[in-house]
Amino acid sequence: MNLQPSTKTLALPRELPQRQRLADELHARPFETVASPGRVLSVATLRTSAAQDAQCMSHLAELDPAAAAAGGATHLRLQWGGLRIKWERHTEFFSLSLFSEVDKDGQVEAGGAFDTRWLDVLPEGWLARLPGEMVSATLVALLPCPGEPPHVREVAPLFGIEPVVANRIAEGAATVVTDLRTVDGVTRFLVFDHALNRRRAGRTAQRLVEIDTYRMMALLSLPLAARRMGELGAEEAELASLMERFRGAAEGDEALLAELVALAARVEHALADHGARFSATQAYGGIVDRRMTELRETVVPGLQPLSEFLDRRFRPALESCAATAARQAELSKRIARAAQLLQTRSEVERERQNQSLLASLDRRQGMQLRLQEMVEGLSVIAMTYYGVGLAGYALKPLAKAVGANEAWLLGAAVPCVALMVMVNLRRLRTHLASAQ
Repeated sequence: MNLQPSTKTLALPRELPQRQRLADELHARPFETVASPGRVLSVATLRTSAAQDAQCMSHLAELDPAAAAAGGATHLRLQWGGLRIKWERHTEFFSLSLFSEVDKDGQVEAGGAFDTRWLDVLPEGWLARLPGEMVSATLVALLPCPGEPPHVREVAPLFGIEPVVANRIAEGAATVVTDLRTVDGVTRFLVFDHALNRRRAGRTAQRLVEIDTYRMMALLSLPLAARRMGELGAEEAELASLMERFRGAAEGDEALLAELVALAARVEHALADHGARFSATQAYGGIVDRRMTELRETVVPGLQPLSEFLDRRFRPALESCAATAARQAELSKRIARAAQLLQTRSEVERERQNQSLLASLDRRQGMQLRLQEMVEGLSVIAMTYYGVGLAGYALKPLAKAVGANEAWLLGAAVPCVALMVMVNLRRLRTHLASAQ
């Protein structure tokens, strides 16, 4: 069987410009391998502006000058003093992970699992100068343990007097012990390796790191949710007061609408400011859930699962943030409905005023029509008078010629002239009406 790769190049259509980058996205952040005994320290700092990207490159260049030319890289790998260093840029934070597999003496005892002297090879103060504010620091210590792990009571002193949680993970191939508290700013996980290979151990350590990091990123909106809950209560009370005034008074809609618009502006401003933060919390919470599923916990009698410990406070915090976001969105919809009701009543009131105005105009038009008819009647009399006067100049000589009475002849001309005037006025009115 020939297993050598073919060297023949396949002729394919022209590539989409972004195709290679999209295809490589699945391999953009591969897991690091790690063996036990070993340690992993991961530090996450908030990324508040794009200018910090260059600061990170400059900081990493202190260990490897090639990092200065990385530009817009999203992840880098470095070597320094026996440490493997992985830097990643995420949307809202940077993460720096340091891997060390063997102590100077070649072994790590459980009592020194969380000793940080292995980081002394870094330049003095290098970690403290990482750009951004630290949101999480996670230390994972892996110890080989072919048999059963020590009892929780034996391991608990490493974490202090606080209760710890411990459970089998990776389908029983390892046991993790933690208290999920920060000591000197670091959250610590102790992993007893029963049957993990290097790749599986690296994935397990990375999942524990991501659970802690994304847990803290998700909780960033918890103080905001607590503050917004109080503000939402005041805003809902203000809306209720406005609607009570709307229900009890038929006047002053303009003032009510102005107050309602001001309230809507405040709520929409809060939605614009905090909506992305609450959405990010839901996304980070989903990542924590997926990482917990990937750990593949095995329930051990007498041990509290890590997922159960997280759910005790982490899940209610996420639900509180989600409830705040939903309450905020619902208040916005209620304000929109109230504004629509107020606008509807204003439109009805305007319609009523318009109808009253139209009725008044109709009455005035009727009066003008009656006055016009009266004026037309007077006009017929006046025009008849002047028409008979003009006709008299022609009728008087005619009466003398035929020997008729002038007065009777002029009297007979009056109805004829009046009839002609009325007929002409009616024709003029009909012509004007048809022109309109």
